[in-house]
Amino acid sequence: LTHNDAPLNPYRVLWDLQHTVDIHNTIITHDAGSPRDQLSPFWKSVEPLSYIGWGKTTQLGYGLGLAMGAKLAKPDKLCINVWGDAAIGFTGMDFETAVRERIPIMSILLNNVSMAIELKVMPISTEKYRSTDISGDYAAMARAFGGYGERVTKPEDIIPAIKRGIQKTKEGVPVLLEFITSKETEVSRPGT
Repeated sequence: LTHNDAPLNPYRVLWDLQHTVDIHNTIITHDAGSPRDQLSPFWKSVEPLSYIGWGKTTQLGYGLGLAMGAKLAKPDKLCINVWGDAAIGFTGMDFETAVRERIPIMSILLNNVSMAIELKVMPISTEKYRSTDISGDYAAMARAFGGYGERVTKPEDIIPAIKRGIQKTKEGVPVLLEFITSKETEVSRPGT
């Protein structure tokens, strides 16, 4: 949770996020796969309806729409979706919807340049077809859509980026903070 290396540890990003936002005024959701498994064991919800969690049965990219819907329902709250580079590949173009409709969410992208959680179960398709190799410059995409996009690669830049992102949402601008992270393949399981 306090790992200090680069590429960034996704748990460090989420730890700093939780300790930087006003948790009493935040609604957060996650995407399927790694972001769900990395956020859910550690995020501490302190208000009813402040955590929109769900299991493995929902498609990648679902969290973006959840965050936009939460912001429309509760415009006074900071609404965050946490996703990975696979999820943004499914619904990332809908970040433009947030910009066009002026829905100032904060999108936390954990970009590990891979579907890392799947590496152990997809060795042949990864080797033969690069099935788990994905990426892009998603902060640039957010800026191209008219939102605020920032790419973060150093641990000391995590909290300042989050603070800038929060300020931009207060100004009515959708935010995408792209954190370049390590390929974590182990996840914490409550009770194990």
